[in-house]
Amino acid sequence: MSNLLAVFCILLGADDPARPEINPFPRQPLPEAILAEWKFDQGIEGWKAQHACELSAAGGVLKVRNTGFDPYFNRPVKVPGGELVLRLRARARATGLGEIFWTTDQSPAHGPDKARSFSLVHDGQWREYAVEFSVRGTLTDLRIDPGTDEGLVEIEWIRLARRRWHPLSIEKAEVGPRTVRFLVKNHEEAPLRITAFGQSHAIEGGGSIAIERPVLGKTPLEAVRAEITVQGDETHQPDLSQLKPVARTAFLFHPDADGDFVEIPASGFVLEVARDGSAARVRQGGRVVAALAPLAHRNGRLPALKLVSEKAGLRFEGEGVSLAIAVRGKEIGVAIASETECEGPVVRAFGALKQGLLAGVEYLGAGEASSSKLDIETEEHIRFAPDPLHVTMPLMSFVTDAATVAMTWEDMDLQPLYATPNFFDGTPDHRMALRGKKIAATIRIDGAPVEETIAWAVGKHGLPPLPPAPRTPEQQWDICLKALHGPLKTEAAWGHCAEPNWGRAPYADMASTIWRLTGKAPDLPKLVPGGAHVENASIYFVTGRAAEWKQSRHAQVQAHIRAQQPDGSYRYDGPMRRGHFENTASGICAHPAKLMLDYAWLTGDQEALAAGCRTLDYMKRFDVPRGAQTWEVPLHTPDQLASANSVWAYVRGYQLTGKKEYLAEARRWALSGIPFTYLWSRYPIMLYSTPPVFGATHWRHNWIGLPVQWVGGVYAYALTILAPYDHSVDWNHLARGILISAEQQQYPDGEWIGLLPDSFALKSQTRIPARINPCALVSLRMALDGQVDSLAVAGDGSHRVAAPFPVTLRDGKAYIQSPKGLGYEILVNGQVVQVPAEAGGVVPLGARP
Repeated sequence: MSNLLAVFCILLGADDPARPEINPFPRQPLPEAILAEWKFDQGIEGWKAQHACELSAAGGVLKVRNTGFDPYFNRPVKVPGGELVLRLRARARATGLGEIFWTTDQSPAHGPDKARSFSLVHDGQWREYAVEFSVRGTLTDLRIDPGTDEGLVEIEWIRLARRRWHPLSIEKAEVGPRTVRFLVKNHEEAPLRITAFGQSHAIEGGGSIAIERPVLGKTPLEAVRAEITVQGDETHQPDLSQLKPVARTAFLFHPDADGDFVEIPASGFVLEVARDGSAARVRQGGRVVAALAPLAHRNGRLPALKLVSEKAGLRFEGEGVSLAIAVRGKEIGVAIASETECEGPVVRAFGALKQGLLAGVEYLGAGEASSSKLDIETEEHIRFAPDPLHVTMPLMSFVTDAATVAMTWEDMDLQPLYATPNFFDGTPDHRMALRGKKIAATIRIDGAPVEETIAWAVGKHGLPPLPPAPRTPEQQWDICLKALHGPLKTEAAWGHCAEPNWGRAPYADMASTIWRLTGKAPDLPKLVPGGAHVENASIYFVTGRAAEWKQSRHAQVQAHIRAQQPDGSYRYDGPMRRGHFENTASGICAHPAKLMLDYAWLTGDQEALAAGCRTLDYMKRFDVPRGAQTWEVPLHTPDQLASANSVWAYVRGYQLTGKKEYLAEARRWALSGIPFTYLWSRYPIMLYSTPPVFGATHWRHNWIGLPVQWVGGVYAYALTILAPYDHSVDWNHLARGILISAEQQQYPDGEWIGLLPDSFALKSQTRIPARINPCALVSLRMALDGQVDSLAVAGDGSHRVAAPFPVTLRDGKAYIQSPKGLGYEILVNGQVVQVPAEAGGVVPLGARP
């Protein structure tokens, strides 16, 4: 083929949810066209209060006084639809998220399909907000919700504008053995003529062409750059003639190309750094397993760097960029300072993907692609450059069949970039990088699983100090009791949540919590199992109902044993399975395993133990915590609750069998839950909060960056079970941090005092219903403080005793630290034994009951 450009017409294929087409170089924005503007120097200018608010204008400021729950105001408009943006400058002293609603001539009723929320910062400072939205037909009405409850919001101006973009985009780069093809798309209805590499081409309206360039392969790093200019003349097409070119660079790394390198030996690998500062490659056993390629670039252009020092590593300078690289053990340190924003180091891992992680955003299994639609189907699935606020800890990693490559950093304001396969450069490697003006990163090279990269990052940075507790322990118990005696409770007993759509029942978990906090058992004619996210069975044992508890739990365990597959697995084929490669997952299996092994732990039941261990043995094949909330979240979606239940089940397996492999698995799953936990903070309530899943409810409502602390609470409780047996991480410290964050998130006063919000918006520091009972938080705090929250267990090889108080065994007797004058029941080898008040907490164990 000649060196001339080859131009091809392209027919785009259907989008694969597992590997959607991703363009990391979006269309260039053009200046917005203002459609309407309100500056309020002539009054309220047609805006009208509709609900729970009052409007007035003075001094060019619209004052919105929120008088109650769900305030909103609106204005009729008549604007052709399309891609619009509503901008406003405001200062707020209220609560909650802001939201806009709109109607059109085609859809005249308000609804969630025509709504967008935005984070209002309620600090009384002037800020500009922008809400982008798409309109079909003619826009007929705009409604603004200035928060969720009472307060004052002042607005200096509101502006409605049409978003505009460059008519061209380079949709993707495809790298072949000899060529790079850039796909160029015309987004306009009319045809356009373009210039690329000195040649002119025509693109039909809405069409695409591919422009092909040869791959030379003569240097380790090859930058292939396409710049496309729209042709137009100043007389007939002045807008086109003034457009800047669209550009895209594909950085190709040729691992075996000759070059002038400086070799730096490391632990287990050799780092070879190009003397021109363009790139570096990692050799392990004679094979290139990773590359830093490029070491730094600015908008697709490599700075001309000069090696100025080889002391204590290498240092490069040039064109407003300084770069240092050094090796210590298995780690490569890179520091970059640039006068303008740059990207680097661009770390590329080679080989077939086995695991991948971008903490808070992605948790990938073998062969999976990032930014897929398997967990989120809205535009939010595109997360190769996530909001840094969504990143829970500074960690990105890839595990391939060649090596494990992980990167961590200090500055959480840096923009992380993560793509597998590498759709930035159109190559099959796995790419991660940071973007900013001052970048300091550490890269680790070894062969460990992804969970060990988590342990490495935690060890390198340390767990942060605990956030301040919002209350004393006594105050904490007080607000929890107020919650249990407040809107949760009706004559029919309690709801799991306060909202009336949650049914009320005499739940054992609530009754147990009240008894633990007050010493008084609620007078209930019957008990219903459950009610909280962490079970508390103690009420059964202090009200003469231990046999009832055992019968209920035994039936539950038998149902799980019957549902178990011959290989020990559990299967799910419901609607949330769509898109997942199999009908099982760690979360699907861990929950029944936890229940069976918990029952075996309390009763010594051998059938439950054998069934639970079969599931534990099967679960060793899983490498992603997922599939624990299939009542609303896809089976495929990474999930901290799967981590929690897996830890819980494996610790019970270890306690019952002594198998160290089970303890190792418990630690592995405990590590897997850490990336769901914020280990840094930007807001008063953020540190140790826990976004539950890296995905969305029904593929639509995104949970990334939105803490759901009840899930973290279950995970933290599981960590308290692990902590006595594994000291590689301070699990109790992590669990207590999660607990304190939950207590910070509880409603501190008012009607909902003591209840835990279902989720918590970080930017606005807003509690989002439903409002959940606090019983699991009470159990977690008691467990961390060394108190018995549910049942204590002791065994001596011949006897297993479960009691609602601390218990020890010696000399053939059970010594129970129970209050004087209280009769209760215990389990001895699974059999119910009554302990009368006069027994003094001493129970002979010689004869089986």
